[in-house]
Amino acid sequence: MTITNKPMIIAEDICKNFVLHNQGGQKIQVFNNLNLTVNEGECVVLHGPSGAGKSTLMRALYGNYLIGSGSIKVLHGHDWVDMSRAQPQQILAVRKYTMGYVSQFLRAIPRVSALDIVAEPLITLGQDEKLARVRAGDLLARLRVPQNLWSLPPATFSGGEQQRVNIARGFAVDFPILLLDEPTASLDAQNRKTVTDMIMEATQRGAAIIGIFHDEDVRTQVGTRLYDIKTQEQAA
Repeated sequence: MTITNKPMIIAEDICKNFVLHNQGGQKIQVFNNLNLTVNEGECVVLHGPSGAGKSTLMRALYGNYLIGSGSIKVLHGHDWVDMSRAQPQQILAVRKYTMGYVSQFLRAIPRVSALDIVAEPLITLGQDEKLARVRAGDLLARLRVPQNLWSLPPATFSGGEQQRVNIARGFAVDFPILLLDEPTASLDAQNRKTVTDMIMEATQRGAAIIGIFHDEDVRTQVGTRLYDIKTQEQAA
């Protein structure tokens, strides 16, 4: 495909505070007037110390956190959706068709197999269940999840195995936008390399990616530019 470098995410003048109600309503400012544009085919790496607001920004982009002011516009098909003001149905549609999110932890679903957890986003889009499970199996195999675990619920898996199921689910659909919150944190070197390859393949097909990576080697390999969340300075 031809990558046009068109904007996919435009965040403008975002302000976010947390209110500590059990401490007299004290406010903690996370960020103030934050601006970020992410284009097709980019992997923007969020940078900053612990507590700088990297994961908070990701959750705001995904519509999990409300913001105090500003806008978060996502290109959804041919239309722009402001995730800070969208109705719940719009947010769910963006998550279904446009924006994938790999968090740090898998939300283990009781009695649902690892294979079905990975296949579910494809089945939701209307893909044949058999083909969806083939795709899910390919991803689990690529991420070295033993085949004898595929039919089991991941609740009893190791942390690294759960994370690999989580990554497989996030990459099952070729989303135009991907949010990756420390996807390699629990992985060994071999699987970290596999995930790095998957991220670079996604940018090469034109996905707009925002990621948090504490591993410097991963940041260097996948990032097209670095975004310091505190200073809002950007570097190639």
